[in-house]
Amino acid sequence: MERPSEPKLCFILGILQRSGTNHIYRLLREHPHCAGPEIIREDFFVQHSNILNEYAHILYKTWNPKWEVDKKIGPPETLVRYFGDAIHRFLTLQLTTASVPQLAFEPGLTEGDEPKILLSKTPSVEGLEHFFVLFPEAYLIVIVRDGRAVVESGARSFDWKYEDAMQKWNAGARAILDLKEKYAKSNKKLLIVRYEDLVTDEKGELLKIFDFLGLAPELFDFDAAQSLGITGSSEIRQQTGTVHWQTVEKPKDFNPLTRFSNWDRKKHERFNWIAGRSMSRLGYELDAMSYNKPLAIMRNVFFDLKWIVKTIGFKIAREVVRSARRIR
Repeated sequence: MERPSEPKLCFILGILQRSGTNHIYRLLREHPHCAGPEIIREDFFVQHSNILNEYAHILYKTWNPKWEVDKKIGPPETLVRYFGDAIHRFLTLQLTTASVPQLAFEPGLTEGDEPKILLSKTPSVEGLEHFFVLFPEAYLIVIVRDGRAVVESGARSFDWKYEDAMQKWNAGARAILDLKEKYAKSNKKLLIVRYEDLVTDEKGELLKIFDFLGLAPELFDFDAAQSLGITGSSEIRQQTGTVHWQTVEKPKDFNPLTRFSNWDRKKHERFNWIAGRSMSRLGYELDAMSYNKPLAIMRNVFFDLKWIVKTIGFKIAREVVRSARRIR
């Protein structure tokens, strides 16, 4: 239940790191009616929303059933919704600080001067299933990117393990597709943007986004947006030995769409096995690497089992650590 003076929230979530959340965020904050404060640069509110959901359900279980809280006030989701209101209020506090150029609540500002959209970004879709429970009135932009490019970029930038990155990208894709299907016939404000479309047709994609957000495109300087430069690209590490987030001029031969051009057959086969269906459902084409041959099937099943054992072991270790902390 937002106050009239508060800007609407727009969450930008990336399918995974290296998917373009910084790029789309930097573009949108160039619009005069978008506020993009940099105090909390990546807030992870959605990623950890499962904690709020669990908290609400635990509370309801501790209350006497005779009170009929569900019937008289509402189910646990009602309480979660109010947590979303608190998060909204908390995020707008950034707009009252001196370090933010656009101040929503400064005396003397006219209605046209106030930002209409407050941007929030996180390079993850963990907890996505809780989004519209927490923020039923918020805008949600999910940016996806070819999984092969994401995996390769992560390997170059942060030394990701290919298997882990492929599995995580597919988990993110499935979460996005599940949300899209669940709210397909609703009036929820959900827009899925492909990074590749934003790169190849920046103006066209921005016009779609502005229409989605209800922003006037004529107020945006499309020419200036093309000279914003790049931040955090995997190419920066190749040049400097480390990834940094300072803006640098875009090289003339900059092409983020060919990151995986050096992949061999085995990498393509493994990726197709793990994420091929998700890629197709998101509109991407795959290299025709068959994994239906007996040897390829055996190899992929072996890697699946290895991944399952590793994942289970990690979960057990995590619970042991949590238990030890509680004992202290």
